[in-house]
Amino acid sequence: MGSFSASTLASLSQAGWQAGRNTDTLSYRLCLAAEGYAWFPAVAAFLGEFGGLALTFPRHHQRDTVHFHACQASVGVDARWVRDDYARRLGNRTLCVIGAAYSDHLVLFMDDAGQVYGGYDDFLCEVAGSGPAAIEALVSNQPLPEIQ
Repeated sequence: MGSFSASTLASLSQAGWQAGRNTDTLSYRLCLAAEGYAWFPAVAAFLGEFGGLALTFPRHHQRDTVHFHACQASVGVDARWVRDDYARRLGNRTLCVIGAAYSDHLVLFMDDAGQVYGGYDDFLCEVAGSGPAAIEALVSNQPLPEIQ
């Protein structure tokens, strides 16, 4: 578990999360493999704890969302684009979809070290150094530095 602010903990609790949560990840592994994504321990650990959750939070004077339905998030993304563009821009890191944020506009990816990135078309950003830190960054509306 990461260190979450009170508002992020409230969003997580409302979504059904509790410390020690552990869900089966086989369905994620199978659908992501079928889409062409690598599976690695950082993704398994993250989706084991947070997979299937959908959080709502205030953003720009309205409610917004982040979810960790990895299969759903991967549907609209071309895995070749991720490999050929995003991974190249990140120094050829291997990426796997873990969810989506901002009403599904920003697809979330994790690398094998647990670093989280977000992408939408040509836009690519660094979200945080770990899955829990990414949740905190998104829910608390922290700036997401763009990667050229």
